[in-house]
Amino acid sequence: MDFGIRVSRKFWILLFACASMFALGLGDNIRGPLFPELLNAFNISNTKGSASYALTTAFVFVGNVTSHSILKLFRINHILMASILMMFLGLAGMGLASNFNLYLLAAALFGLSIGYMSVAQNLMVAENFNSSEQSKALSGLHGIYGFSSFLAPLLAASSTAHFQTWQSGFVAASLIALFVFMLSFVISPSDKVDHKVDSEQLVQVETTEVKKSIKSYLTLGGFLGFYVVAELLVSTRLALYMRQYNQMNLEQSSHYVTYFFIFLLLGRIVFTLKTFSVTIKNQLNLMLLGTTFTMVLGLFVHPFFLVLTGLTMAAFYPMSLAYISEVTAQKKRSYITFAIAFQSFLIIAMHVGVGWLTDTFGLNRAFYVGIVTLLIAMLCLNFHPTFEKESPHAV
Repeated sequence: MDFGIRVSRKFWILLFACASMFALGLGDNIRGPLFPELLNAFNISNTKGSASYALTTAFVFVGNVTSHSILKLFRINHILMASILMMFLGLAGMGLASNFNLYLLAAALFGLSIGYMSVAQNLMVAENFNSSEQSKALSGLHGIYGFSSFLAPLLAASSTAHFQTWQSGFVAASLIALFVFMLSFVISPSDKVDHKVDSEQLVQVETTEVKKSIKSYLTLGGFLGFYVVAELLVSTRLALYMRQYNQMNLEQSSHYVTYFFIFLLLGRIVFTLKTFSVTIKNQLNLMLLGTTFTMVLGLFVHPFFLVLTGLTMAAFYPMSLAYISEVTAQKKRSYITFAIAFQSFLIIAMHVGVGWLTDTFGLNRAFYVGIVTLLIAMLCLNFHPTFEKESPHAV
């Protein structure tokens, strides 16, 4: 990668973090609108179909956990590029699979790519931008996820209509990932993106934290992870919910998912451009309360309120990462890596549990899981241990 266009380190980080996030958003969220087609095409139950989500997330978890060791061996930008190539192969395999077992194999590879990619993207931004830039950079990065996520249902519907096969959406998404990978051979950073982690420093940090690690890791990772369960419950099951309870077809239900991601995108744009004087912790609490309220209204008043959860959820994820980064200071790499891994573990449980609850009690009851996890997230956020250098976090 010594040829082509050379750009500054920060520009390269933003460019490829955002480009890879765009590919991730398409691939990750194209599965929701196509989920009913997956069940019909391979003649499988909700429980078995949900197991495909759980398998993908299990390999996301594997990628998250092993990334701690991988980061000691390879530079973070190289890990990002390798994960993009894996994503291309996984999505292409899902699109070309002739049976459910082959689909599962490709879904596992896709999950592994997300595991490495999510750690690499967020750490690159957290470690290379100072606190005043970090929250906006992370909001912008995850705003890209919101943008590609709202495009995903449109891609699913249009590719299915054009090519007359539901799996064509996966192939189209895989080509985006391939383009990003090829672009890395043309554009390279002028400076090293990061250094290999100093093992002695890691041991020192981990040793000093061992007494408080269990509660601090679980609560800081928990408020992020339990929130993500609620967000993915809506994004992956909204299309199925609209088809089961509102008699919508693929195109109509995909539009509802699109509206959800439009609100998610709009909210993240606002938080990228606008500065608020309220502390990050208070903003996170307000978003959790707002999301709980709109989800309850969506289940008991009108399903459009489920779409509005995209607006109340919008900035929670990037601001959570900024909050964890500032609270844990020099220990941010360890805590962010754990938080991302822990969320993957919770997502596995969610997909398996929601699949079983859907088959046993119905999807409406399964959505109650989202309300419960939002309340748990609120408890974790407000009762995590404090750190010596913790200070107010205004955005």
